Amino acid sequence: MSSVTTFPCKNPDSRFDSGPGTVPELLWEKQDLLVPRYDDAIFSRPELSQMLSDAEENRRVFKACSRDRSGKIISGLREWARRAVLEEAVRYTSELTGKDIELPEDFNERLLLITGHQPALYHPGVWVKNLLIGKVAQKTQTLSLNLIVDNDLVSSTSIRVPQGTRSAPFFSDISFDESIEKKPWEETTIQNKDLFCSFAERTEQALEQWPELSSPLLSEIWPAAIAHMKVSDRLADCLVAARHAQEQRWGIENLEIPISRLCQTSPFLWFACYLFKFAEQFRNTHNEVLGEYRRVNRVRSKTHPVPELTEQDGWIESPFWIWRVGETHRHQLFIKRDQNRILLSDGKNVITTLPMQENCDLSAGIKVLKQLSAQGIRLRTRALTTTLFARLFLGDLFVHGIGGAKYDEMTDRIFTRFFHLTPPRYMTLSATKYLPFCQPFDIQQCDETCLLQVLRDLDYNSDRHLNANQLPKAASLVKRKQVLIHEQQKVREDRAKAMNQAERRRHNRQRFREFKQIDAELALLTSNLRDQINEDLVSVRQQIKANEVIQSREISFALYPEQVLKQLFDNLKYE
Repeated sequence: MSSVTTFPCKNPDSRFDSGPGTVPELLWEKQDLLVPRYDDAIFSRPELSQMLSDAEENRRVFKACSRDRSGKIISGLREWARRAVLEEAVRYTSELTGKDIELPEDFNERLLLITGHQPALYHPGVWVKNLLIGKVAQKTQTLSLNLIVDNDLVSSTSIRVPQGTRSAPFFSDISFDESIEKKPWEETTIQNKDLFCSFAERTEQALEQWPELSSPLLSEIWPAAIAHMKVSDRLADCLVAARHAQEQRWGIENLEIPISRLCQTSPFLWFACYLFKFAEQFRNTHNEVLGEYRRVNRVRSKTHPVPELTEQDGWIESPFWIWRVGETHRHQLFIKRDQNRILLSDGKNVITTLPMQENCDLSAGIKVLKQLSAQGIRLRTRALTTTLFARLFLGDLFVHGIGGAKYDEMTDRIFTRFFHLTPPRYMTLSATKYLPFCQPFDIQQCDETCLLQVLRDLDYNSDRHLNANQLPKAASLVKRKQVLIHEQQKVREDRAKAMNQAERRRHNRQRFREFKQIDAELALLTSNLRDQINEDLVSVRQQIKANEVIQSREISFALYPEQVLKQLFDNLKYE
């Protein structure tokens, strides 16, 4: 880990003062961010071709802050943070690959593209973020960094594998490790090595019924996961090793760093100390922005996209997690200012105390936070502070998935109101690639809707569906129905001068009963058609249900044939 470094600034309280003028803020606007629903579809906002120019513009905006002393401080912070984080990423990636990796001497002159996700065997629509930044770095002089979000909870130790038949497919779970109580990825070690080592073989056996999946990518990448168990028994590290091995085969050399390691670097701890020092101001800004987001997006949930930061008896919630080694539950972090010190608590016990005076740098606080790891205490970001730190201190462009982009609608306003900085641009990227194990049915939800409409029409307007042979039998019924319709219209037109209310209601009831009787008799004539429509409806519903499996985008990339994913990789054209 990087050593404690005193931040090179004599007056840290001026660091985010971008000048006498106010920073313009984007107007709130409901974002239309929808996952692509068609095979081979790629969603990006802005267009991929704008990626490098946006990164350059972000760098220019940060440098433009040098119109006063705060700009120099921002530049210094970014260089300090980049060096510390990238050096740690080089160390981790070297451990991951077993190769010596060096950080280019001109790293600070190069653009840095960043993305991140949990270390799961996710679907291709998530993986495209890694592939894109790696592809750009492969062909230009940029650097690419993937943040492994190992401070999130493990949601599953299995992947879903399609089983059954084309007409009745279903998902079966195949485990790569034993089920465990939910806990952070960084606390999760491989529980059953035999189960882990046999994962690829068991998955291949489950896929044997689908000839199109005879060579899943899993068969190629899983040996790297097994081999990495000799280096680390952390589940996250082994899964990352498998994915990273395939990226290297395609020429991608992204640097990787777990959030657990990033959160132990001095620049990150400086960032944490800064938010602790101004905890009340940050909480007010955070909750103000959150309320506006919910109003604009008509969100009623108290937890979406994030909960409010709370305050009680002088204890202010800060946007970080804290827990002790071995715990499965992450605790909220609370801050309390007590004269020249700041108390940190998990809501029950005081964890530590930071020295904090109004006009001093934050290095003393950093030294205290550095000691937490040795005491078995984890201080980690939440989702919003992860991207806030990455966008402010590290990257020239952050590539989000659709879910992450929701957070940054808030983050943009926090940039403006709390840090008094123009928020850097970011990219939203996702994709859909169906697993090609069988052909989807040519059916849409609207087909079911149309059939239901026909059935309803058969209940009330069977005469519209009579064939030529049935019309003579129904002639008298149809004629009487038309008379009743005419009477009903006439009553409505002459309502003011017609019969009294009681008499009108009696006639309406009588007419309704006659309508019902006529419709029932007409329906008997179309019973065969009704039976056919019902049969079609059963078939359509079966096919729609089958397509939910066949066209699911939530299938691990590890099940796909390599050539299918390579095609998706080749379709990422940023030039």
